[in-house]
Amino acid sequence: METWKLMSFDNSMDFIEKLIKIWVDYHASDIHITPSKTQVFIRYRISWNLESFYWISLENYDKLLNSIKIASSLAIDEHNHIQDWKMIFNIDHKWAKLSVNVRVSILPIIYWENIVMRLLISSSDRLNINNLWFSEHNLKIISKIKDLEEGLVLLCGWTWSWKTTTLYSLLNQYDPFKSSIFTLEDPVEYTVDWYVQSEVKDKKSASNNISYTFQEWLVWILRQDPDIIMIWEIRRKEEASICLEAANTWHLVMWSIHSNSSIWTITRLKKLWVESYLLSSSLKYVVYQKLIRQICPICREKITFTKQDFPQKFHPFLKQDSYEVYKVHAEWCQNCIKWYVWNTLISDIIENNDDLYDLILSWKWDVEIKNYLLSKWYIPIYIDALNKAIKWEIDIKDVLILE
Repeated sequence: METWKLMSFDNSMDFIEKLIKIWVDYHASDIHITPSKTQVFIRYRISWNLESFYWISLENYDKLLNSIKIASSLAIDEHNHIQDWKMIFNIDHKWAKLSVNVRVSILPIIYWENIVMRLLISSSDRLNINNLWFSEHNLKIISKIKDLEEGLVLLCGWTWSWKTTTLYSLLNQYDPFKSSIFTLEDPVEYTVDWYVQSEVKDKKSASNNISYTFQEWLVWILRQDPDIIMIWEIRRKEEASICLEAANTWHLVMWSIHSNSSIWTITRLKKLWVESYLLSSSLKYVVYQKLIRQICPICREKITFTKQDFPQKFHPFLKQDSYEVYKVHAEWCQNCIKWYVWNTLISDIIENNDDLYDLILSWKWDVEIKNYLLSKWYIPIYIDALNKAIKWEIDIKDVLILE
């Protein structure tokens, strides 16, 4: 891997495309372009670690910054305020044409402006629920969502856990010619011709000085006769209440929410002071997902774990006295990036039923809901991860630290 290599270029748009192609090769999530007093550093986030790649001159940085702003429909003469939007690139990669959505965030700092670009690939294989590494158990549950005609589906997880990718994969299970599918996002991350997609950007119109809140957009979408509504992250009580009311009036509503677990997601909605009867009656599924590093199949090291090596919370799920698993080797090889080659997805899913309905309706909190779920069919995320460690996909040490 290249480390702090000086780069120069004549055409800044060609250089941006080069950066994106490198991102695809290394399966990175973000590109960081950070100026200092004398030079500008370019780093990639690969398996959650920032890796050093290039540095460029301030002269080239100025050209690069202007090109990124122009391609993202941002103001090139604005240097003192935060700006963000997106670019779309079509690149040739390994005999395939890839459509890449680039979310651009620009932040003024003491030396110029810091740029972070997050990238998503739009392709049919990426937006297919069968190709997102769900375990057989969880895929069987999540596949039932396509049979819903109304209710609420929550997709929760950390930043960069592919929540939007999973949401679009769920939407793609529906026939767009038989269902009216609306999305409300900031910004739209995947463009699909047969969806009705809206972008919310907190800017007033230059012509009539009108702006709309997220809440107002939701109300207007409900007047457009939707069957399915997919909504980008909701943070406020008013927005959550409208979504829950829609889910209780014969609409199917899917939305993403930042959360540390599926169970905590239910508590978070309660803390927004939404009505318990709305939540309990509308909630159908809560899907919590997280990306976890996939170890290199060439340099990984096999070890044996006995039941006693696992924390107590694992024991009710262990069917054997010992398991063969893998960990990273002391030295990585030429086939990987510091022991890892990509990421895979781990998840847990809550499916609402009559008993859980009663617990939510009576305002029971985390511990009681968790104890009930663990006594039933619920598979916590650390067990989903353990199954992938047993299949030799991920490092057992990454499994043991999961909550």
